Amino acid sequence: MPELKPILWLTRWPPYSPLRGGDIDYSRELLENLATLTPVHALAFDVGFTPPNSNGRLRWTLVRGQERSMVSSVVSPHPNVAHRHHSADYLAAAVKAADGCSAIVVDFIGMFGFAEPLKKLLSRPSAPPIIVIDHNYEHAVRRQMAKAEMRPWLKVALAWDAFKAGRLETSVLQLSDGVVALTDADSMALKPISGGKPTITIPPGYEGPVLRERNISEATPRRLVVLGGHEAQHKKMVLERALEALNERGIQHRLIVDIVGPGSHADLERRFDGFNFMGYVDDLPAYMSSVRLGFIPDEIGGGFKLRALSHAFLRTPMLAVDQALNGMGFTSGRDYFGFDNLAAAAAGVEPIIDDFARLNTVQEAAFALCNEQYNWAERGRDLLNLIEEVVQARDGKRQA
Repeated sequence: MPELKPILWLTRWPPYSPLRGGDIDYSRELLENLATLTPVHALAFDVGFTPPNSNGRLRWTLVRGQERSMVSSVVSPHPNVAHRHHSADYLAAAVKAADGCSAIVVDFIGMFGFAEPLKKLLSRPSAPPIIVIDHNYEHAVRRQMAKAEMRPWLKVALAWDAFKAGRLETSVLQLSDGVVALTDADSMALKPISGGKPTITIPPGYEGPVLRERNISEATPRRLVVLGGHEAQHKKMVLERALEALNERGIQHRLIVDIVGPGSHADLERRFDGFNFMGYVDDLPAYMSSVRLGFIPDEIGGGFKLRALSHAFLRTPMLAVDQALNGMGFTSGRDYFGFDNLAAAAAGVEPIIDDFARLNTVQEAAFALCNEQYNWAERGRDLLNLIEEVVQARDGKRQA
């Protein structure tokens, strides 16, 4: 197949520092690895910094815009995350950039609101096909959030937002020409919703620091870490529920429990005494070398947990709710310490944290598994193959 014309990539923000998070890392690495193989024109909102010119085939256009308020999203037909990014200027820029491109990649549910108007405005036989990157099975995640929320007013708001997210996700999947999911479980859920559109799983690769060897011993502080960003609503809920489970057993009074990662924790700090809320850590490898056990407590939310790769490559054994690592290829009891629920996981901390033989066996197994499987260069090739498939299908229909 001859080289494609530029691929148009629609994303919220340039996925570079100072922005952080698993979704940011995923977008950046997949975008940049695709751009090593074919020209890419990326469109994003201007958030005050210029993306680095890291690849000669990757070109950026930044659009001025201002996020809408969360309150106004209640009366919007779109869920909060898509409503906040709705912009006539962005849509106009996307229509202009689509002229002469071979395909359009719509990255993340926050941009899904642009898919249908783009499809209508570009309605012609030669219109570029649309590839959707769905970072989660969003409807399911939001229904979990609504179910877990105990405050009646917020439960109603979350249920309404979940309904709108499901409606938008369904409509965009159905109008798309191809779908990318991050886990096999999500691929299986999304394909029938899309009407059987070509759907592939592209899990993240890993480009972070690697610790080639490590021995956890008596000299390692008795430290448990809950690592990850906590800005998103469902991540705040996950952290709150994890702290409740640990606090109920008083674990923070018998060993060090650190909460590491970006996010506002003022309300949790007032409620949960004895936990260390550390925020972002500059030197993560050095910090993780002082940890015996990492806790991944995500009972709410699906998708891929990039922080699990940080644990594995920095050789920090994981204690997790089994649901949290579903679809990542880890085996409970071999690659991590798995439990059915938060209460059982919290009860499992102390029997494990002084068992150095088990800690080291598990971290060795997780490292070996991930070192073999998570390569970003292969992910860029997988995405390009899907794009070429849908472009060929479109051209075949035009010629028929």
